[in-house]
Amino acid sequence: MYGLFLVLNDIYKLDELHEMFYEEEVGATTIDSQGIGRVLLDHHIDIPMLASMRKLIDGRKPYNKLIISVIKDEEKLKRVTNKIKKELNYFSEPGIGFMFVIPVIECYGSKEGCPVEDDIV
Repeated sequence: MYGLFLVLNDIYKLDELHEMFYEEEVGATTIDSQGIGRVLLDHHIDIPMLASMRKLIDGRKPYNKLIISVIKDEEKLKRVTNKIKKELNYFSEPGIGFMFVIPVIECYGSKEGCPVEDDIV
């Protein structure tokens, strides 16, 4: 079981991504978020790495979306991440967002249950 996290700066892609999750029969939760980079720039704190991003951030909306999904099957995870990468042009444009996947060791509260491993103590 895997946790997929996508920080989406290009919020205009949100509807297409929601549709893709629906088509793949994968649940996802979307949360409004804001990165610390924008906050630092708003407070005129100079950090060399952020200086080069100023033009990217200044022209965009200050908020982004955090999409979280728990996916049981590794094959489905690969399909979903490949579709996300394709939709976001393989993250080739700086600042479009970033994605990472982590293992889920335990899960509670899902309507289908969250069996991970029966032999985990």
